[in-house]
Amino acid sequence: MLMQKDFFSLKKHNTFGLDVKTRCFFEFSNLQELQHFCKNTVVQQPIFILGGGSNVLFTKDFPGTVIHPRNTGIQIVKETETQVFVSVAAGEIWDDFVQWAVSHNYYGVENLSIIPGHVGASAIQNIGAYGVEAKDVIHTVQTINLQTGELRTFSNAECLFDYRKSVFKSPDFQLFCVYEVTFVLSKIPRYTCNYGALSHELKTTPHLSLELVRNTVIRIRELKLPDYTKIGNAGSFFKNPVIPLEQFKILQKSFPHIVHYPASENHVKIAAAWLIENLGCKQFQYGDARVYEKQALVLINAGNARAQDILSLAQKIQNHVHKASGIMLEPEVIYV
Repeated sequence: MLMQKDFFSLKKHNTFGLDVKTRCFFEFSNLQELQHFCKNTVVQQPIFILGGGSNVLFTKDFPGTVIHPRNTGIQIVKETETQVFVSVAAGEIWDDFVQWAVSHNYYGVENLSIIPGHVGASAIQNIGAYGVEAKDVIHTVQTINLQTGELRTFSNAECLFDYRKSVFKSPDFQLFCVYEVTFVLSKIPRYTCNYGALSHELKTTPHLSLELVRNTVIRIRELKLPDYTKIGNAGSFFKNPVIPLEQFKILQKSFPHIVHYPASENHVKIAAAWLIENLGCKQFQYGDARVYEKQALVLINAGNARAQDILSLAQKIQNHVHKASGIMLEPEVIYV
């Protein structure tokens, strides 16, 4: 258990590499430490729960307490002939869990390879890639109420998962700290390889394997996404907008080559990267905040960008895309 006060630096705890500080910083390695903290500490408000910091933009120094899960562990808690239930600590690195699942021949998370961050955030953000989302494999989410120290387990349905959303992002539930997530994975082959670049890469492959799918995902992502340890970034900065079918038909008349995917019977998902690149935003920049040359959906800290530079760049892109297409891009990154 570690409790730091007097403005603890978060530079190593956010992948944009911004040198922001928090008034107090608490990290826990097990459930007992977290419960002791909840019941015996006068906490500097407000509170923010921070995992790997890979989907966060700190806009200024944080005036309250940052809570950082460092608990680790992967444990099989139940098995059937076709499924395995695996409880994973919130502080476990997400891709370490994916590698573990692939190495044990468990199906369901291989498409989510090398997404940065920790397991706890996967439930909060409902991470996704190549046609798979965390909600597809999450069974339950175990939490601690930071106000009372009480345990509460949320079922998949109670998590209210949606596109990059969960109940934990709503104001009434932000003080529920995830400490463990239980996933249900398949023991029999089950692939999802019909989406985007992954479909293109694997279309001529006669025999699929978990290792092949994982390695293909890694290769695709490494070709288009910067390594945050070398170039500050938070991955995809904007969500892919979902619009009504009628609005899409009108938009398609002006932009016949717009990249899109069916979202439901009456809605269409638009590729935000296509909008940014084809509507003239690729060269936008503010100071050292820029659009990444290999993937328009990624905003980078090319050196010494300030939070305000990144915010200004994002707002300029949003305004330009909205004026040209009528679509207001929504940040996937959480502003703090």
